[in-house]
Amino acid sequence: MDRTKGVSLAKGPVGIIGAVLLAGGILGLLIGSTDFTTSAPDGDVTGGTFLGIEGNGWTWLGFAVAGAILLMSAPMHWGAKTMAMIVGLVLAAAAVVAVIDGSDVFGVAAANNATMVVMGAAGVLLLVLAMLPRVGRKRDVVVEDDRTAAGDRRFRRRHRTTADEPVGTTQRRV
Repeated sequence: MDRTKGVSLAKGPVGIIGAVLLAGGILGLLIGSTDFTTSAPDGDVTGGTFLGIEGNGWTWLGFAVAGAILLMSAPMHWGAKTMAMIVGLVLAAAAVVAVIDGSDVFGVAAANNATMVVMGAAGVLLLVLAMLPRVGRKRDVVVEDDRTAAGDRRFRRRHRTTADEPVGTTQRRV
């Protein structure tokens, strides 16, 4: 049987999300804050805002690295799904920690409400994309020509035919 694997529902969207996160991280580093100070594990850090999203250098670097990982893994179905699961879990966990802490992620990455929403939405969307299958799988059954007419000796040795029998059928001995 010849199989066609079908179209991946995860590769395209994972690549798009990766490109958006990479571009947002790089632009945030250029336009927003590039302050890489920390106050881990329970201090407060702040940063500049870019498009309403607050972030310091670690926040923007995290977005850029997550986007680069997703963008590099997007060409292969299994890679896109695996990295979407991993990056989605990390972003969702960071959003939960930021919501609990209130203003940052463990005193390292600055976050306001918009940052929490972006991290949470990207995390949930990536987790959903990680569960999507391939679609359009086809199984083609190839019917081969009669091998006895073509002179396949191996077939004739195993299955003998008689002159009254149509070519390609076998005799069963009782």
